[in-house]
Amino acid sequence: MNVLSILTLDMRLDTILQIIRVGVDLIGVFFLIYFLITNFKKSQRTLQVFKGVILILIAKAITSFFGLATLNSLVDAILSWGVLAIIIIFQPEIRSALEKMGATKNEYTHHLSSDERDRIMNELVTGISRMSREHTGALITFERTQDLTEYMKTGVIFEADIKAELLTTIFYEGTPLHDGATIIKNDKIAASACFYPPTRKEVPQSYGARHRAAIGISELNDSLTVVVSEETGRISFCTDGEIREVNPKELRAQLISELDWYGKEGEHHE
Repeated sequence: MNVLSILTLDMRLDTILQIIRVGVDLIGVFFLIYFLITNFKKSQRTLQVFKGVILILIAKAITSFFGLATLNSLVDAILSWGVLAIIIIFQPEIRSALEKMGATKNEYTHHLSSDERDRIMNELVTGISRMSREHTGALITFERTQDLTEYMKTGVIFEADIKAELLTTIFYEGTPLHDGATIIKNDKIAASACFYPPTRKEVPQSYGARHRAAIGISELNDSLTVVVSEETGRISFCTDGEIREVNPKELRAQLISELDWYGKEGEHHE
């Protein structure tokens, strides 16, 4: 093989490597943008900030094109500090996204016997249904793959067996623990009277403080929150920043589906 052939081969290898680098680069950018959009699209703050970023970029293009040195320097300063501002503004969303990336499935409840899981599910359904019929407002959050310890610390931490009577007593108006959320971790009631940051997005006026708090906590982690309306007695599930009403007759089946306590066995317990 002569020198020319070797040089030609090297150039081809360099070209191939360059194409691979560009391809990997573009794929990485695509997945980064997709990740950001899917995680932040439900937040009104995201939309507003993106609009602001677009306006600043347009201003940057105009000032650079017309050679407006002073305005260009001002826009550069805004862009420089803008990265830090975005990190501060989206700190909860960024933390939630990082937690989701490192989250592992909680398999604790799958180690419980079938009878024990049935007993717990019966207690939950009985308690929530009773509060729905009696129009007792309730906010119950189930920890899934992401830890809720920091939210437990805002309330009263304890460890109690899941009982329908205990749940209804906690949320009975006038009791010390009724105002706030109750967190269920694995097969125990872990804390009550917990505080959640309410959602900042626009929600129907019919939604009260409990519904806003439920949406707020679901925007920050992968928990399931059950809300019982004090005014109407309606039962709602809140996950991923979205809230949906649940038919009381389907409560057990919906809980089993969301919590996945039975895995593939779930269909036999509905």
